[in-house]
Parts: sequence; C-alpha cells; structure tokens
Amino acid sequence: MTLHKRKFIRNIATLLLAFALLEWGAGLADARFELPYVLSLLVYMLPTLPLFGIFPLGFAYSKHNPEQPMSSRRIVPARRYMIRLSVFMVLYALLLMASVLALGRYDLSVQIKSLLAVLTALPIGGVIWAIARFMADPDVDEFERMILTRSVLFSTAMLLFFAALWGFLENFAEAPDFPLYMIVPVFFGLFGLVQPFVRRGFK
Repeated sequence: MTLHKRKFIRNIATLLLAFALLEWGAGLADARFELPYVLSLLVYMLPTLPLFGIFPLGFAYSKHNPEQPMSSRRIVPARRYMIRLSVFMVLYALLLMASVLALGRYDLSVQIKSLLAVLTALPIGGVIWAIARFMADPDVDEFERMILTRSVLFSTAMLLFFAALWGFLENFAEAPDFPLYMIVPVFFGLFGLVQPFVRRGFK
C-alpha cells in the first residue's frame, strides 16, 4: 500500500473516530446535564460535522493519486459532483437548524411539523441524486463508475447488516434505540471508507 493511500485511509479513519467519539459524548452530555430540547438536538448535530470531510478527502485522493492521476477530462465531472454535494449538504444543515429552532420556539401543529420533517429530508434526496448523476455522467471514466457503483453496493450491504444487527440487539438485549436519521451519516461514512478497498481489489 502506498503512502498516499495509507494517508487517505488514516484520514478517513480519523474522521469516523471523531464521529463516534462526538456521538458518544453527545449522548453522555444529554443524559448528564438534562439539556433543553433545542440544545440537545444541536449537540446531536455536532457529531455529523466530521463526516462532511469525507467528500473532499475522496476527491483529493483521486485527483492527486500518483498511481493514477486524474486527467482534466475526469476533473470536470468530479468538480460538478463535489459542487452538487456541497450545495445539498449546506442546504441540509440550514434546514435542520431552522427546523430545530422552529420546533423549540413555537407550538406547531402536527401538519407543520410533518412539513418541516419532509423539507429537512429533501436535501438528502438531493445528495442521492447527485451521486446518481455522477454515476450516469458520460464524461466519467468507466473504471471510476464501476468503483463508485461497487462502493455504493458494499456500503449499502454493510448498512443493512448494521441495521438488522442493531434491531435484534434492541429487541433481544435492550440496546438503546438507534436514531433513524443517523443512518445517513453512517452510510456516507461507510461509502468513503470502502472506496480504497474496492479500488485495491482491481490491482
């Protein structure tokens, strides 16, 4: 394994470790200090911040990989991909903050709360659309498209296994409930982690 690849895997592992530690700390702080509802949700948002670094790390890895440097033709769709992801992730963060503040300050009806939930989830659909557009982009190298497709499949399979395992732990061993909204950052964490291993399988 090259130094470039080891550095990339170390950086991804660091982000995932930071996510796990912050998630644990958020749960501990919420239980110990009995935080208000709004502050509690904001504290639980903090662990997702390291996951935002996975996308630029993956782009930088592909662009500066000495084994297979990214050509100018491949940079264009990759840049479009990163811009779309960044826009939807920022939109998601803004809508989540606005929804949390609205829920904490106002006595909203069930209909309004449902609307806020849908609006907050829409940017996640935008992220999925951005990935699908990148996979279907004719300027994307066929090899890169295959790597991305396999990475999505492997990370989805791992996420399904995790969801089933945690569900059984909740039912059989009284494990704490896993918040469903955390499925998204867990998926993208796995998605970023498996890509170098998928690529390695073709060496």
